[in-house]
Amino acid sequence: MIRFNLNQLKVFYLAAKYRNFTTAAQLLNVTQPAVSLQIKALEKFYGIRLFDKVGRQLILTDAGEILFEYAEKIFGLTSQMVQTLNDLKHVKYGTLRIGTTATFAHHFMPDLIASYQKFYPEIRIILYEGSSVEILQSVLGGKNELGILGRLPYPTEIKWVPLMEQELWLVSSPTYPNIEKSIEGISIHQLPEYPLIFREMGSSIRYVITDFCDAHDVTPSVRIESGSLAFIKDLVIQGYGLSFFIRAAVLEEIKKNKLMAIPIREGNPHLSIDVVYRKKGHLSFAAQAFLDLLDVEKKDGSFNNFRPQTRGEKTARS
Repeated sequence: MIRFNLNQLKVFYLAAKYRNFTTAAQLLNVTQPAVSLQIKALEKFYGIRLFDKVGRQLILTDAGEILFEYAEKIFGLTSQMVQTLNDLKHVKYGTLRIGTTATFAHHFMPDLIASYQKFYPEIRIILYEGSSVEILQSVLGGKNELGILGRLPYPTEIKWVPLMEQELWLVSSPTYPNIEKSIEGISIHQLPEYPLIFREMGSSIRYVITDFCDAHDVTPSVRIESGSLAFIKDLVIQGYGLSFFIRAAVLEEIKKNKLMAIPIREGNPHLSIDVVYRKKGHLSFAAQAFLDLLDVEKKDGSFNNFRPQTRGEKTARS
């Protein structure tokens, strides 16, 4: 049976991490000779050399490199264990860092955050907005634990959970020249006849529309690109071109007759909206609680309110 001394492993791990016995001693609040003795005892017990010296530089042997990799995993798991226990002990406290797109932040997040805070009023919420690609990168980089975004091609490091689908509507100003002829719909092959205002690179809506056009061998006539949803909407209202939006983003303007929806005869494209997080790593209690809330919202049908209701919208436009 192999004897395992966690204290000696901790001494070795810190000395190897900082390549310095003195630094390890300071972190452990012991003397430098004490660190040296623990390292020597570890080397003697296993019959291997863990460190070599080249001049004044401390380097790891091959055996030392292997042991350091295992030690890093062990103390990483220890840190996760402590964090998990603290989360369980302090369930009312924590920080939720979540990223989402401007559209979702404006139209969906207020209700979700309100529901979340009913259960966890002491949890601090930090909401970051950006394009879908920016949100994805913020999750990969650890800036946000969770991301809510339109579906993109995800890297293997990402875990994603489907949240909802939104129909994308092609919209125009009711005063756009001769647009009344298109109120019953147009073919996707007629799309190049209209000047389009596109979202910026990195937008999931742009990705979906580009893919949709490619599938029908159509090249849209893109006149303007912008990362601002409000700016694009204003341009469309003023008659500078047409653009695609999710239903929730233009519903009020359609009801007020500032915009009109133009159906695509081949069927309107759809945007899938997902929740994403990193596969590796430990989700905080705050993040896991938010995922649980989303799961409940999906199961009880709360997201049905966000689905298109074609008949009702026709009435609103008439």
